[in-house]
Amino acid sequence: MPRSLVLGNGSMLATFDDFLQLRDFYYPYVGEEDHTTYGKFHRVGFLVEGKGFSWINDGSWTVKAGYSQDSLVSTSILASEKLGLKILSEDFVDPTKDILVRSFKLQTTDGKERKVQCFFHHDFYIYGDKQKDTAFYEPHTKSVIHYRQRRYFLVGGTTSDPVNCQTSEVPDDFHPLSRDEKHIDHCGITSFSIGKANYRGLEGTWRDAEDGILSRYPIEQGSVDSTVEIDCLASGRGSWVYLWICAGQNISAVHDLQHFLLEETPDQVKQSARNYWRGWVAAHADPGEAVPASVHDLFVRSLLTIRTQADNHGGILAANDSDIMQFNRDTYTYVWPRDGAFVSMALTRAGQTEVVRRFLSFCEKAQTKEGYLLHKYNPDGSAGSSWHPWYRARQSVLPVQGDETALPLLALWKHFEKTQDFEFLHSLYQSFVKRAADFLTRFTEPDTGLPLPSYDPWEEHRGIFTYTTAATCAGLRAAASISEALGHFRHAARYGEAADRMTDSLLIHLFDGQTKCFLKKIKRDHGVTVERDTTPDASISLIWDFGVLPPDDPRVISTIERLERALTVHTPIGGIARYTNDYYQSVVQPSTDVPGNPWIITTLWFTQWRIAMAKTLADLDKPLQDLLWVVNRGSASGMLPEQMNPLTGAPLSVAPLTWSHAVFVDTVLRYVERKNVLEKAKSGS
Repeated sequence: MPRSLVLGNGSMLATFDDFLQLRDFYYPYVGEEDHTTYGKFHRVGFLVEGKGFSWINDGSWTVKAGYSQDSLVSTSILASEKLGLKILSEDFVDPTKDILVRSFKLQTTDGKERKVQCFFHHDFYIYGDKQKDTAFYEPHTKSVIHYRQRRYFLVGGTTSDPVNCQTSEVPDDFHPLSRDEKHIDHCGITSFSIGKANYRGLEGTWRDAEDGILSRYPIEQGSVDSTVEIDCLASGRGSWVYLWICAGQNISAVHDLQHFLLEETPDQVKQSARNYWRGWVAAHADPGEAVPASVHDLFVRSLLTIRTQADNHGGILAANDSDIMQFNRDTYTYVWPRDGAFVSMALTRAGQTEVVRRFLSFCEKAQTKEGYLLHKYNPDGSAGSSWHPWYRARQSVLPVQGDETALPLLALWKHFEKTQDFEFLHSLYQSFVKRAADFLTRFTEPDTGLPLPSYDPWEEHRGIFTYTTAATCAGLRAAASISEALGHFRHAARYGEAADRMTDSLLIHLFDGQTKCFLKKIKRDHGVTVERDTTPDASISLIWDFGVLPPDDPRVISTIERLERALTVHTPIGGIARYTNDYYQSVVQPSTDVPGNPWIITTLWFTQWRIAMAKTLADLDKPLQDLLWVVNRGSASGMLPEQMNPLTGAPLSVAPLTWSHAVFVDTVLRYVERKNVLEKAKSGS
């Protein structure tokens, strides 16, 4: 199920489904240690006096997920005709403290005052599994605490209109909350149930809520879950119910976080979070009125979504939608250097250079001593899972994708062009830039200077690719520019010469004279080309963007025209597929009309070329339609998927995909830049 909301601060990330149920909960790294795990979720239910009980996913609710303007505070509407209840939900993760706050404004539709019992179920999988956990009720903070080893999660709450409020107790001398700590009285949770879940047929404590009476069992260990209750008096004027999860590495840390929240008040912390994110957005490039409001709104939402996927330790995660586990028991919760580089270049164009700086430092730490970057990494910098073998066809092979070492160099150069941060550039030169560039110059055929075989950007085939070769040329030219900027002229000349030689060989060996187009890949054996793959592949279209040729070169034009003819999805959904006969996540047999599923990324690569080729304002009409097409492919809350069903437009694979949002941001800014140039030219200024 695609995620309707993502909320985070770089160390805590919470994702929610269409029913606003918590689906993924990451801490202390974004994308690592999902404390909910695949297929599980945290339930929310209500029992209204005189009306009955209902979980919000039981089919009786209408739910509209959304965000408040320009922020990572949600604004969602839930309504139940059965319960006579309408709810405004405003959820957020504090920007600087690891607290998830869920706030619900409850209104009875008939205006009458009624008691409402609100139930919040928590099914934690601490460290990603369910064993050796403990959950207990802590009376002095009126909360339930789940913990294991160095992970503590305090579940607390309060309401503006309590029923029989019982304030929390002042701790005594023999309690982990010491007497000298400040104590704030609050109503806290009304009741609780702690028990076994997913063990010997036990479903969990959420079943206790359905009769409105929780067991109040105070502690359990092993495979545990909990349900807490907060009672309020709701009427037509609206009553607020707050539920929070404080995350820390010991009990004192989560106590301190709840104390902060109570002292500041949840409502004030929520407003501060809104202001924080609006200020963050305001510091970025703004397309303004150069694009329609819907494009502008998705541009801002994309920037904020990207930020939720960026870990504060530097990793930029591909996606954090764990439902992809159903396909191969693995996820997208990894740092791909290629994805991160593309995202970084989009963020640099938008003016968000601090996230980029952290990502480049992450790459420096992850880089091998030989200078290359591996397939993908975990958010803590350790090597991620991989399907690239070290042994193939009875010989040793290096399991790398050449672009993943080259593109971070390009991202670093663009970051420097934007910031002119010589000190940061210098700090990475010997430890990262030179190692990577030296590897790229060594990892080549002696006779041609072409890169040695590696894996394509789709990570499916091995060979010498037009895309990878062009990306490597761009990386080497970036290394040459960096070397020259820092006064390392001998290295600059060496990297520049390697890029020139590689470019010449690309034009000789990877351009097909018969089709007048660039090949997807070639395979060579002892200096001889033994295979020429003419498969139309969207990644070939980037040859101009990597600076190998200008966008109006006849070879680029003929290549892109051929690719567009072959890869356009001829259904009402439209868009561009990755390559012909693409079976990944396919819902229909690939054909001439549907060569594969349409992707956001590939579609906008062609849009970017049309923007670069635009000579008049009228030439920007089609790019603008492409941007509006992307807007229509997003969810109501602005989440962009990796790819879509070519028949229905429904999202496929993960959503949101960080790269999809990044390429949208990048394309919008390119469109605005080109439009400004053409408008100035038209006015003669």
